Amino acid sequence: MNLQMRLKDEWRLGLSEGRAKGRAEGRAEGRDETMLSVIHTLQMQGQTQKQIVETLALMQKSSLAAAQRYYEQVAQSDNRGEE
Repeated sequence: MNLQMRLKDEWRLGLSEGRAKGRAEGRAEGRDETMLSVIHTLQMQGQTQKQIVETLALMQKSSLAAAQRYYEQVAQSDNRGEE
């Protein structure tokens, strides 16, 4: 295989990997926005932080500890947006 063909193949591979990474980041960002909306809705309904974390754990099929970390991460990123 000549150099030009090899460079073209490597460029295509890099482009493909970049797109896949972009899609994954977009999905994660969308999930965070959705969960933030869920958190706000549950807060407006008067649920406590404990109840919200339990709901997140059920929704994400995760442990309470993982849901608590996620809640704190999403809530912290939301607070940064308000500053």
